[in-house]
Amino acid sequence: MSSEIVISIDNVSKRYELFRSPMQRVKGLLFSTGKKQEFFQALQPLSVNIKRGRFFGIIGQNGSGKSTLLQIICGIIRPTTGNVKVKGRIAALLELGAGFNPEFTGRENARLNAQILGISGKQFDKVFPEIEEFADIGQFMDNPVKSYSSGMFVRLAFAVQACIDPDVLIVDEALAVGDIFFRLKCYERLERLRDKGCTVILVTHSMDDVMHYCDEVLLLNRGVPVFVGEATEAINRYYALGHVNARKMINEDAARLNSAAANMVDEDNVASNDNNAIIWPVDIEIDTSSREQTGDGLIRCTRIALTDREGAYRQVFHQFDVLRLYAEFVCEADLETPVAGFVIRTDRGVVIHGRNSGQCGADVPRRISKGQVIRSVFEIPLDFSAGEYLLDIGFATWPTTLQDKISSSTMAEIESASARHCVLTGVASFSIVPVGHLGFAAQPFYGVASVNSSAKVSIAS
Repeated sequence: MSSEIVISIDNVSKRYELFRSPMQRVKGLLFSTGKKQEFFQALQPLSVNIKRGRFFGIIGQNGSGKSTLLQIICGIIRPTTGNVKVKGRIAALLELGAGFNPEFTGRENARLNAQILGISGKQFDKVFPEIEEFADIGQFMDNPVKSYSSGMFVRLAFAVQACIDPDVLIVDEALAVGDIFFRLKCYERLERLRDKGCTVILVTHSMDDVMHYCDEVLLLNRGVPVFVGEATEAINRYYALGHVNARKMINEDAARLNSAAANMVDEDNVASNDNNAIIWPVDIEIDTSSREQTGDGLIRCTRIALTDREGAYRQVFHQFDVLRLYAEFVCEADLETPVAGFVIRTDRGVVIHGRNSGQCGADVPRRISKGQVIRSVFEIPLDFSAGEYLLDIGFATWPTTLQDKISSSTMAEIESASARHCVLTGVASFSIVPVGHLGFAAQPFYGVASVNSSAKVSIAS
């Protein structure tokens, strides 16, 4: 891989003046009002060098400054401070339909866009068959683009940008509107361009794409450059920024050492002491006392905690790590056998896994009394695909007589006899990142969850 620097970003920042009305803007241009001007800092000072033939990712939540930075690199807007140097021809897919005249046909727009990028005349005629084949929109190539769907827009726009062999290609979320087959086709093309020395800058909210393709990643947060480096670490920090307790991630190493020392546990007797009492992890909790809790109110959840197996605070895990979920409840009445449980859902609400203390075969008190505090802890192997997940927790009870014969009871008996006292939906979230960066380490299985499948391959005799 080449060590030549193709894009040099030196102390670049962008600040916009804020005006409350068009008239105020005009007055500000013509007169000095003496009033203190308000500003919005879209991008804090940033310096980074991008090498030739690299897949460079830019990630961050909405409003983090990604598009501002791309527009500065492309020369669309000027930075407030610093400068950008780009070697070679730069092509960009920044906004769906940008640069297209809706009255022109696809063919005419392709020629116009290619001319803007310095490809015209016989050179365009030579490359156009490749553009037409890649876009694969058939007879619509000679229809006005105002009749195009969003998918057809991106097919044509990407084909033009990618088929002219630019030195730098910038793709800003445009591929998200394409179907999966077209996206795979695009990424195959991007890899071919990289092999030929093209530098690809990819902006996307798909962490799978970042993990699989990017050699280096820049993480922005509210205009501030947070991290530049290896993809796994960048994604780890990106997920951490989206969590309520992200501040603790900054001190994660110190928390791990302190918590592990203060909260040593016996792995054969999870989070318990000699009396089987669950020890709450030191200085780690999410207060749930003010959260909406559905149920009859006889049980209230007061706090929860997420840790790794060593007892250190975590909300970002690697695949196949173990998550410990602690929950504490207060009892408002005398009740029979307690049953604590959890459910893991995707960010789209799909239930991935759920279990309760009864299904785990856990030892539980036969009865609980008003005023008592009850704690539960679950060890959950995260054999799931990378992504963001939500946690629901709940607390129920069932009769002691049912507990005594639970192994021989039917689900109908259990459901009819159980009383649900407390349920919290989406009480916490956590994220899973792949163990590795590329290949099988980044995708050890297909789908949502891993199971103990096996394989054998041989030549038939």
